Formats: sequence, C-alpha cells, structure tokens
Amino acid sequence: MLEQSRKNKIMIKENLFKDRESLYDSVTKQCIYHLNRGIEQNGTAGIVVPGGTTPAPIFEKLSQTLLPWENVLIAPSDERWIPTEHKQSNQHLIENHLLINHAANAQLVPLKNSAKSAILGEKIAEEAIAQFKYPFDVVLVGMGNDGHFASLFPDCPQISQALDESQSKKCIAINANGSAVAGEFTERISMTLSTLLNSQLIIVLITGQQKLNVIRQASKENNSENCPVSALIKQQKTPVEIFWAE
Repeated sequence: MLEQSRKNKIMIKENLFKDRESLYDSVTKQCIYHLNRGIEQNGTAGIVVPGGTTPAPIFEKLSQTLLPWENVLIAPSDERWIPTEHKQSNQHLIENHLLINHAANAQLVPLKNSAKSAILGEKIAEEAIAQFKYPFDVVLVGMGNDGHFASLFPDCPQISQALDESQSKKCIAINANGSAVAGEFTERISMTLSTLLNSQLIIVLITGQQKLNVIRQASKENNSENCPVSALIKQQKTPVEIFWAE
C-alpha cells in the first residue's frame, strides 16, 4: 500500500511503500503504462533497466504481462565487461528474468559486445542503442549506498564526463577500480547521464532506509562527483520518481 507520495522543491516525486511487494507492483504498472503508450504513439517502445537483485521481481511481473513485446526494445543501463553468460552479467539477469514468458519476443539491445575492452566497445555499444527511438519511454535505475547509479561511481576517472549533461557520448567505458562497492569486475560500460535523461520518465528503484537517506541528502550535495545520483535528481530536463520500500 502506498504510504506517502510527495514532491520536494526540486520536483522529485517520492513514492514510499510499506512493503516491497506493493513497490514491485507499482513499478511494474508504471512500466507497463509507459510501454503501452510508446507502442500506441510510435509503434515501438524502449525501456532501459538496471542489474542487481532488486529489479528481478519486477522483471518477472513484466514478463507475465500481455503486451506486444515484439515491439519493445530493452537495454541494460550498464554492464560489466564479462561474458554475458556470467551470473553477474546484467544481460544474463535480463535474459533469465525478463525475456521469458510473454516477454520472450522482446528485443534485447546489449551493451556488451565482442570488443576486447570496454573502451574499445564504446562505439559498438552506441551503434547498438541507436536502434531506439528517442526518448526512451521509461528508464529504470537502481542506486548504491555510495550514490552511484548505472555504473557511474563516485570519483571514478570518467565520472566528470559521464555526468556532463551536454556529453555527446551515449556510452562510456568506466574504470571502477577505486570503488568499494563495484566488486571484482571493475571494467564496465555505462550509458551516460545525458543518454539516460533522454527519456519520458526515470524511475529510481531503492530499498532500505540508508538508500532513502542517501537520496534525500543528495539534493544538498554540491559535488555530484562525490554522489552521482545528485546530478540525476537535480537536473531539470526529465521527470524523476523515487520508488522505495523498507
């Protein structure tokens, strides 16, 4: 059940839920609405989705929904530069939790490709996502306790470029070596902030009180390189909604 919905002074809407099942149901409905609208208006629809464990229940709910999935393009917001069959690959998550059931006919647009490194794969990834009709219909991102979203980690060498709203690059290779939360696979590729903002709506999906505190503190952060999500919630281009449950 929705416990609270409010807009703060920078026009970020918070949707707070008492339980995670209600959270998952609500995010699923939002995604379905925007995908249906995109298909009705343009013939196709595009959605960007995150990795991690939190979105898996939403993916499964979406997969059970009757939609003309053959007209839907799906891309990960970011990817580890590892084989796509690896369990920590975001593509592996999407293929096993979203591209199943009714959604099996949706088209996956991968960021990971055959290039030997993420930096060599940037151009190929950009060519892949050129299949989308912009703006995306909906972008779904998660967030870490350090304020990173996608693979845009605080103080990584590429963070300034990645968060530049005027950045023409759609994808950027990320070296997350210095991140305490990136794990063992630190070579990444990520959509840039400017690319993610080219959307009808951005949904930030988070759970736990600590992440809600990070989001609220981010509105007061002056240096987005220290807390990348602050760049997302302070921008004035694209509506952002926070969906949270404990």
